[in-house]
Amino acid sequence: MTSVLLPEGELRVARCDTLDKLIAVGDGDAALLYLYILRHGSEDGRTAARALHLSDERYERAAFTLNNLSAPAAETKNTEKSENAAPQYTAAELRRARNEDGEFSAVCDAAENAFGRALTEGMLRSLLTAYDHLGLDGGAIIELLSYLKNEKGEVRLSDIKRETYQWADMGIVNAQDAQQYLARRVNEKPFIEALYRALGADPAQPAPKEQRVCRFALAHGFPAESVELAVRRTEAHQGHRSLDYTLGILRQWEKSGVHTISEITALEPESRTAAVAVGQTEAQPTDSGTLADWEQAWLAQKEEIRRRMKEAEANGL
Repeated sequence: MTSVLLPEGELRVARCDTLDKLIAVGDGDAALLYLYILRHGSEDGRTAARALHLSDERYERAAFTLNNLSAPAAETKNTEKSENAAPQYTAAELRRARNEDGEFSAVCDAAENAFGRALTEGMLRSLLTAYDHLGLDGGAIIELLSYLKNEKGEVRLSDIKRETYQWADMGIVNAQDAQQYLARRVNEKPFIEALYRALGADPAQPAPKEQRVCRFALAHGFPAESVELAVRRTEAHQGHRSLDYTLGILRQWEKSGVHTISEITALEPESRTAAVAVGQTEAQPTDSGTLADWEQAWLAQKEEIRRRMKEAEANGL
């Protein structure tokens, strides 16, 4: 068979365990989406789908596959596996890296300023793992240290470990990419905190599943009140909170093209009562005569789509 030679260019780092899983499932769209995220970061889903020429259905299927490959329960396990696979640097190697590599030495100096004390061997090992094993350059690591110090008031080794592995997953390996990514995080912070509150989560210490729902809501443009409506609907249908069920509701709304409460309640009049509990001042009647013109037209369009889908199913298409 013909050999393939890849041209040289800008470096992006991919985790082998994720690549192995993608190869195993054989999902080409998921693999393509993963490459897009490595190159551009986790951007808006519609932008990614448009760039990759994927229909909404194909994009959602690819995103679902990727989310399952990196499900919260597996993320911790995979991170631990990656940490165990990292080189076990000796004390001599750590000293040599700090004394002989000017770029890494600058990282160590910045880390000491951030920690407010001399680096321990464990701190040095984590920094060298990010620099040498994960491929983050000195500028990216310094940007991370500065962000953690400004954002949390202190720098913890656990935060460095978690963030550097995540950055490597996303292909954020140089200072410019780090600055762009951190700028987005700063701008998104108020929205993220509101989303966590809607989920009933602690914005300072969200659980992995809460982070997953928040990422989906943020990426697809769901405001906090819509997320809270999904939580209330989950409780009404399940009798308890279920983040998996809530995420399923959001996925269904995304598939239907609705995001705000007004759009959701136009599609699902039965949701109007629940919407009152999340900030609506008055429950609106559900008969079509009370709906705005755009709502009636929009509902008619959705009903027509449903009718065509039922006809297709009846005809075995």
